[in-house]
Amino acid sequence: MKEKKQGIKERPAEELGRHIIQWDPDISLCAGCGACEIVCSLIHEGVSGSRSRRIFFEHDSIQLMHKVYTCQQCLDHPCYNACPLKDKAMLIDPETNIVYVDEKECIGCARCVKACPFEPKRIQINRNKKAIKCDLCRGRENGPACIEYCQCLAIGMSDDSPPVPGVVVKV
Repeated sequence: MKEKKQGIKERPAEELGRHIIQWDPDISLCAGCGACEIVCSLIHEGVSGSRSRRIFFEHDSIQLMHKVYTCQQCLDHPCYNACPLKDKAMLIDPETNIVYVDEKECIGCARCVKACPFEPKRIQINRNKKAIKCDLCRGRENGPACIEYCQCLAIGMSDDSPPVPGVVVKV
């Protein structure tokens, strides 16, 4: 795992599963509107708030280069492996390999949060003391709502082709 500036860890792309990415600013620039966070919270929790979202971004009020963060669906599943209730509270979808949380079974121990290899962490504990993380809107017919409702088209799926031919996506 490579260290990036400001303590942010980066994993090689071959260690990541299908996940949401932020397109290179040359392709589309995040406007910082927060639509991705809001729709994520509404789809999953029915309310909007910082403790109910599975995608979040860092505001950059100086250069206006906002950074989007969400679970990278690591292929070695460190969050799943750390869970004392794996296959009950932390599960892996056998068809898609997506790691997701069954909040009814989660005991809120936060071991999955500690096991997340990224900074900032891509799993959080919600207001009900349960772990929440991006599950790519598992089971939603149109796929991840954050991608669908991003007005700037600043985010997409890791295995999609870049919208501009010849442009390499930074993962």
